[in-house]
Amino acid sequence: MPAYESHLQSRGLTQYTIDGAIDPVEWRRQSLRMLFYLKENYGYQDEGIMRIGDYASKWLKDGNRTYVQIVTLTEAVFQAVGRGSLLSPEETAALSGTADLQATLRKIAVVNIKKHSGESTSNDTEIRNESYANASLLRDQVAELAPTVIVAGSTVCWHSLVCDVGLSKKSEDDPKGTATLANGIVLCHTYHPSARSSGAFDIYEVHGLICRKLSR
Repeated sequence: MPAYESHLQSRGLTQYTIDGAIDPVEWRRQSLRMLFYLKENYGYQDEGIMRIGDYASKWLKDGNRTYVQIVTLTEAVFQAVGRGSLLSPEETAALSGTADLQATLRKIAVVNIKKHSGESTSNDTEIRNESYANASLLRDQVAELAPTVIVAGSTVCWHSLVCDVGLSKKSEDDPKGTATLANGIVLCHTYHPSARSSGAFDIYEVHGLICRKLSR
């Protein structure tokens, strides 16, 4: 973690989020490791230096849409892999009411492109600029976490992942709703988990994309 903080401090930042595995011990013991690659946390500009693991449980309990969606997707993937078949739309729809999502939360990692918080959401140009500025840190985070699945939540996150982090430049133009296998990692390009528009982040569809690639 010292290199993480020294990078951000070298940029003159005194308030930022330390992200990564929600539960590092649980993360390391898993063979299936799902990393969610997202834009930012915002609204925490007065929190100083915060660790995502200290906040995520409350966000999930409070119904934060991003965390409810990514944790439910993780549960769907783990269940599908465990039984060797995809879940039905009805099964995925029921997960948030039946699964112990707090336990599932401990299995995931979240890496945000922008590490410091503002009062409101940043536009995609600002996020991509943060991707350039944090590229070396983001590469190191992904390498250290060694995920088996990375879900990029939006096109700007996808471009950051494949171009700036450099995981799979040949896949730069892969549209939303696709998954590719690159260097042994399933890379999934989808909508942001908080998106509410029609046809946006669909847990049933995304878990199918991921599991079909995992089975190859």
